[in-house]
Amino acid sequence: VINLRDQIIPVVFLEKQIDLNEEIDYSEEITVVIIYKGDKKLGVAVSGLMGQQEIVVKSIGKYINNDKIIGGATILGNGEVALILELNSLL
Repeated sequence: VINLRDQIIPVVFLEKQIDLNEEIDYSEEITVVIIYKGDKKLGVAVSGLMGQQEIVVKSIGKYINNDKIIGGATILGNGEVALILELNSLL
C-alpha cells in the first residue's frame, strides 16, 4: 500500500496481474500509476513510463483469451503492435 494525500491506496504489481514470465527488477524507487473508478483507487506498479500518444484502439475480439484485462491493440508509429490494458478490470 501507499499513503497518498492521507489516503491509503493498495498497490498491485502489473507483471503479476498479467502473468508475465520475466522478473522485473525495480530500483529503489518504484513508479506507481494511480487508477480510479468512482471511489475506488488502485496503485499499479510499473517498470517505467514511455510517454503519451494518441492511438486508435482496435478490438482483438476472439483472437486472444485475455480474462478481460486486455482491452484491445494498436499499431505504434514504429510499426510495433502494443496491447492495450483494461485497467478498470483490476478494480
